[in-house]
Amino acid sequence: MKFTLPSFRNLLHERTKDGDNWYYVDGEDGWDTGGRNLAVAQNHPILTPALLFVAKLFSQADFKVRNKNTKAIVDSHWLLDLLENPNKYQSRMDFLESLEFMMIAQGSLVVYAEKIPGFKEADNLLILRNDLIEYPSGFNKATRYDKKWKNVEIRYDKEGDNLKIKMKDLLYFYDLPNLMQNNKFKSRSRLDGLSQTLKNTKDSLKAKNIILKTNGKELITGKKGGFPFGDKEQKSAQRLLNSNFGLGKGRSRSWVTKADVTWKSLHIALRDLGLDESVKVDGNLIYTALHIPKDILSLEAKKTTYNNYKESMVSYIQNEMQSTVDAVCLTLSTLLEKDLELVGSYEHLPVMQFIMLERFDVIKKQADSLGALLKVGVPEELALEMSGFPKGTKLENIEPDENETAQTETDKQKGVKKLNIG
Repeated sequence: MKFTLPSFRNLLHERTKDGDNWYYVDGEDGWDTGGRNLAVAQNHPILTPALLFVAKLFSQADFKVRNKNTKAIVDSHWLLDLLENPNKYQSRMDFLESLEFMMIAQGSLVVYAEKIPGFKEADNLLILRNDLIEYPSGFNKATRYDKKWKNVEIRYDKEGDNLKIKMKDLLYFYDLPNLMQNNKFKSRSRLDGLSQTLKNTKDSLKAKNIILKTNGKELITGKKGGFPFGDKEQKSAQRLLNSNFGLGKGRSRSWVTKADVTWKSLHIALRDLGLDESVKVDGNLIYTALHIPKDILSLEAKKTTYNNYKESMVSYIQNEMQSTVDAVCLTLSTLLEKDLELVGSYEHLPVMQFIMLERFDVIKKQADSLGALLKVGVPEELALEMSGFPKGTKLENIEPDENETAQTETDKQKGVKKLNIG
């Protein structure tokens, strides 16, 4: 099987402070969906902490294995143990944070479910970098997926690990729909559409840094076009200005001279440039792209109430985090037996507890409504339907407990109704 190598014409190289080498292929417009996106996601003043917030929240999901048909929870399972210790480099939290962070940055994520030869169960879960994966020739063609690809090998990190991995041992996770690419196992990143915004943010901060370094400088010139000094006198005046004039320690704000001079300030008002406002606008665009509500993260510095924050956080978890963890669980469930599935939930988080209180309040109101309907003679089946109870719910007669002193004689004669949901 032949492998197609990337074009090294646009291969760029970065070396970090700790000596690590990062290689990535730059796209036609200076942007790409591989290592460069990942490098930007790790080094942006607004995007990086925002992605970290999303990743840390995602990693707090509680996972369980259950039966698909009966929904019964399995007490213990090897996949749950594997998620607790996915590999020797990462803990459960580290693995899940990396998974969400890299999935958003790259658009898609590939996990290598490494197995010990002769065993069906995965022994390690390793996250791969998309830009270091080389697919065989012809794989990028928009053809129907064939089962024969399961045994086709991809090459990973030819210059480093140099692994050959079968497709059936790879798990694919997507942040954006993948069917719009020729290679169905790849996907664009939502950061691609933010490329200019991310660049503008950094440029604005760089411009602000340049202005701050130049502010405080002053200029003294002669009114008639120059100092009435000779060469030696001019150098002496410059030496005096540079060493003795200014705001630093041992310097003076006054300068005495017989020369006909004028003073000018090189100060630029940052407010007039609007750099801070530009950063705020761009930052909120980044938060919007990550679907983070303004009541949770915002650069506007506006106060929000705790109730607004709580409701926004619950809404974000239910509509964004839960759907993401559901998609991840569906992919990881392919490692399980056919009658089992992996499920994730955030109901254990403290901020989600008030949802349970609201749920209990709804149930109480349903029960009160049912009691009122039955009291006026509405048939049981109709009363249950009108009260919003699920289909299959029935009312059963039970004999009252003789030891219950609070019951009236009428209650004892009539018996008590109880709900049987099922």
